[in-house]
Amino acid sequence: MIKITNIQRYAIHDGGGIRTTVFFKGCPLSCLWCHNPETQSFGEGDCRLYTPQALAQAVLRDQIFYENGGGVTISGGEPLAQNIDEMLAFLIIIKERGIHIACDTCGDVPWGNFEAVLPYVDMFLYDIKLASPALHKKYTGRDNKQIISNLECLAKTAQVWLRIPVVGGVNDGDEMDNIIALAKQAAPGSKVSLLPYHSMGAGKWAEINKPAHIFTTPSNEKMHQILTKFKAANFDAEIGG
Repeated sequence: MIKITNIQRYAIHDGGGIRTTVFFKGCPLSCLWCHNPETQSFGEGDCRLYTPQALAQAVLRDQIFYENGGGVTISGGEPLAQNIDEMLAFLIIIKERGIHIACDTCGDVPWGNFEAVLPYVDMFLYDIKLASPALHKKYTGRDNKQIISNLECLAKTAQVWLRIPVVGGVNDGDEMDNIIALAKQAAPGSKVSLLPYHSMGAGKWAEINKPAHIFTTPSNEKMHQILTKFKAANFDAEIGG
């Protein structure tokens, strides 16, 4: 059974057009600024269980909205950390309808999981949070060796859209220069969305009985400085998205 925390209909920020975003439960990372902390655990609490067929049926209710460039986005949690056979069964049903599929991923899964879904996923929304392995482990619980390796492989074979959370005091200074260098090495010329940190998910931490970690939202000036750096590095960059 597939564990789902939410199905968000009429989403407009997860891959282009009007989309249905499916939030899967369970993630290998435990980012301290996560705005969906209820999706981190792989346990069955606070979620709904679906068969691949039932989940596809729930998503296809919105098919009429996908006709002008929209589609389905699998998110989480980490969609590629789920049972890969059940995920494939779901994706195959969606793709048989000719629907655009985007995958929002942290990248910290075995490369074989990416290979399995490549025939069905049209776009990967790939999170890059930090470049330094030590900082990555400090703020997410794991280093980024597998994430970088997967990104380098994926960028050679698929459409990749980098999404970078910009967290004040964490990665908005010199570390952002390291992130730009990493992105140039692994996925040069990709589309980039810079996502300023917000604390709107803080209340969710209390709901799962965990302390919230509040960070600083970068100023508009800081965000535009970072945007300028990405554009100078030949990325199709934007704030938000």
